[in-house]
Amino acid sequence: MSSITETQIYEKLKLVEHEISKMKIALLKREMGRGTTKKPISLEGIWEGVEITKEDIKASQKSLFPQNYDL
Repeated sequence: MSSITETQIYEKLKLVEHEISKMKIALLKREMGRGTTKKPISLEGIWEGVEITKEDIKASQKSLFPQNYDL
C-alpha cells in the first residue's frame, strides 16, 4: 500500500489549477467571440487632428513591454 506524499498532492493540485486556468481562458475566448461581427469596423477618422510622435510610440512600447526596457 503506497501513501501519497504532500509533494505529490501539491503537484497534482498544480496540474488541476493549470487545467482550470486553461478552461477559464477557453471560456472567456468563446464568450468574447460571440459578440463580435464578421465585418471589421472602420475607425477611419477617429484620430483626426491627433499627432502621434516617435516619443509617444516609445513611451507606449515601454509601458506595454517593460521587460525590454529594464537595462
